[in-house]
Amino acid sequence: MSQVIRYLVALMILAVPATGAQTPPIQLPPGVPQIAAPPRDTSQKTGTARIRGRVVAADTGQPIRKAQVRAFAPDIRENRVTSTDGDGRFELKELPAGRYNLNASKGSFVLLQYGQVRPFAPGKPIELRDGETLEKVDFALPRGGIVTGRVVDEFGDPMADVSVAPMRYQFVQGRRRLTGSGRQATTNDIGEFRLFGIAPGQYYLQATLRSGMIMTGESDDRSGYAATYYPGTPNVAEAQRITIGLGQTLNDLNLALTTTRTSRVSGAAFDSTGKPLSGGMVMAMQTGGMFTMSGGAQIRPDGTFTLSSLAPGDYVLRANGMGGFGEMPEFAVARVTVGGEDVTGVQVAALKPVTVSGRILVPPGTQSFQPSTVRIVSSFVDPDLMMGGPGTGGGKINDDLTFEVKMPPGRSLVRLLARTAGDWVTKAQRLDGADVMDTGIDVRPGQDIAGLEIELTNQQSQVTGSVSNGRGEPVKDYAVVVFSRDRERWSYPQTRYVRPAQPDQDGRFKVTGLPAGDYYAIALDYVEPGESTDPEFLDRVKDRAVPFSLSDGGTKALDLKIAPPT
Repeated sequence: MSQVIRYLVALMILAVPATGAQTPPIQLPPGVPQIAAPPRDTSQKTGTARIRGRVVAADTGQPIRKAQVRAFAPDIRENRVTSTDGDGRFELKELPAGRYNLNASKGSFVLLQYGQVRPFAPGKPIELRDGETLEKVDFALPRGGIVTGRVVDEFGDPMADVSVAPMRYQFVQGRRRLTGSGRQATTNDIGEFRLFGIAPGQYYLQATLRSGMIMTGESDDRSGYAATYYPGTPNVAEAQRITIGLGQTLNDLNLALTTTRTSRVSGAAFDSTGKPLSGGMVMAMQTGGMFTMSGGAQIRPDGTFTLSSLAPGDYVLRANGMGGFGEMPEFAVARVTVGGEDVTGVQVAALKPVTVSGRILVPPGTQSFQPSTVRIVSSFVDPDLMMGGPGTGGGKINDDLTFEVKMPPGRSLVRLLARTAGDWVTKAQRLDGADVMDTGIDVRPGQDIAGLEIELTNQQSQVTGSVSNGRGEPVKDYAVVVFSRDRERWSYPQTRYVRPAQPDQDGRFKVTGLPAGDYYAIALDYVEPGESTDPEFLDRVKDRAVPFSLSDGGTKALDLKIAPPT
């Protein structure tokens, strides 16, 4: 219990920033280049705000030198980083006004977000105004836990190059999955590993043998090792969960890898004309709680390939051709399940990218939109298909607001990627009169697509508010979830209709960029990270939520009360 109390104290001593005197605008000296930075939108003003603070060790109060402090404002696409000095002090200067998230990290300490009060919980954003200086934005970093041990084979001999990772269940895209959490470690020549900087919590320890190189040669040896959980089982349901306290060290967590029969997967890969996809590569990625690169093989001149030593599991195979400079290579994907027996005759047929063209629509008379600062990007709706290769496509916007994007066949989402801060967001995407913004575009082999309209707006919606308890007293520590009243929109890929929010330093929340529609909003004491994407969670809380409607570019102020627990 004392460890938990020390952890909460360490988090709660984070000071609320105080507002200081305004600072005059800072201008860059003439001739100073913006090295290694994307072109900036010269219509934006130079930032005039500052954030100052100090980073110390939570247990001793001693300053932490060379700690990294990062500030990120997603709405205005600002990302700044600095390091603390010899006294643990930092200053972030020339910041544009915006809503920032801050975190601090250093070595074996736990990475901490500003205002964070629970392990793995989000922190509090900071609302920063032009010319404002926020003082005492302080961090007290807890020391992370340490886990040491040794990995051996079935004979008790040490195993080198084994990846060891702490795993925990968390929500990913609305589903509870076992995923890696924190740093991984690789065993040395005598099988030893050391994990550090681990946040307090409950974990499963996973050990997976890596070949050390993506390329794996053909082998007749069918012996191998399955991903093994402490104390020595391939089944996570049979694994022992370990609890790591604040700064606690757990030594001698030793485990023996579980032997398994591996399989060989062989087949042939062809390009879009039916010719062998020679000179390319086939990569195997094991799916599950997290993707694992499990091996690769070169495609022979006749198009055949052989992947060896694959442990039982589900895999995505990705075959990449050899594209010219600046061109998107042809590639193809296939899914295979390995169960200890060889898999033969896998046919992987690459598809030629197609051209998707269209036009950007902005309000009449608009002059502030700069096409050169924005790119069109796309991604598969199915995240499995993104692994092991480049993105699905990208392209620039021409001065006349037309564009062309090369995209492989498959259902893909199209988005704008701005390289500078700006107020423009996508309002709608239309193809042949149908709205494809949230469902994606069905790209078919050999069929170019023309006429995609991407409508932009610089009038973003905004939902703001405060929260009180049952006695009407203002609350500053809470979580808000805003979500559509249309259940179907909860499950859209990368949905725009569900948004969590945290209070800022003044206890107020803000959600921007929601599409017009009918919504619910609910305030709760705590929402597990990612839980807001779980449709079952939204179903449980909707009857206690406050309904409201939002117009295009409209604003809504809400006064919410903390909802009682279910």
